[in-house]
Amino acid sequence: QYHTPELPFGTTLTAGFGQVVVVGNSSNATGGSSGDSMEAYSLVTKPVDGLTLSASYYDKNDYDDGLTNETQLEEGGAYAAKYSMGNVTIGYGKSFKAPQATAISAGGTTAEYYENTGVSIAYAMNDELTISYTQEDNEVNYQTSSTTAYDIDVTSLQASYTVGGATLSLARTDYENISYVQDDDATETLIAVAFAF
Repeated sequence: QYHTPELPFGTTLTAGFGQVVVVGNSSNATGGSSGDSMEAYSLVTKPVDGLTLSASYYDKNDYDDGLTNETQLEEGGAYAAKYSMGNVTIGYGKSFKAPQATAISAGGTTAEYYENTGVSIAYAMNDELTISYTQEDNEVNYQTSSTTAYDIDVTSLQASYTVGGATLSLARTDYENISYVQDDDATETLIAVAFAF
C-alpha cells in the first residue's frame, strides 16, 4: 500500500495492490500457483470544518488460468459524506459491487451487481448519552431483468451511555426481506457492556 502525506484540505490518497495465492504459500515445499490480483484506491478529503468526503474503488484481475469463461470480473466501489455540527452528526453512503460471473445468462438468480445505500444521524445529548438512527437499503440486480427482486431494508436505533469507565450500549434493528425474499423479516436486540481499565 501507499499513502500520500496529508495534502491541502486534509486530503489523503491511498493505492494498494494484492495478490491471492490459490494453491500453497511461501512456506510450502511444493510452492504454489499465483491467483487473482486486486488493485484498490481510496480518497478522503475534508474541505470544510466538520465535513468528511470519501470514495473508494477496487477491481480484481483474473489470473491467467487458461480459461476464458469470465464475462464479468469482480469490481466495486463506494462514496460517502459525513458532516458534524455541534452535537449532531449526519452521514450518507453508497456502495456498489459487481461479482465475478462466468456468463451473463447464467440464470435468473445470478446477481449482476449489488447497490447499497445508507443514511444515519447521531445526536450526543450530553457527555454521557448518545443516540443514533440508521436506515440501509440493499438492492440486487439480477442478470435476467425479468427476475423479481425485493430490497433488503435495515432500520436500526442505537443508544450508548457512558459513566466512568463503563459504557452500556443498546441496539434495536429490524430487517425486511432477508436474502431478498419477500416478507422474510426479523428483529434483533443487542445489549452490550464495555469496561475501560
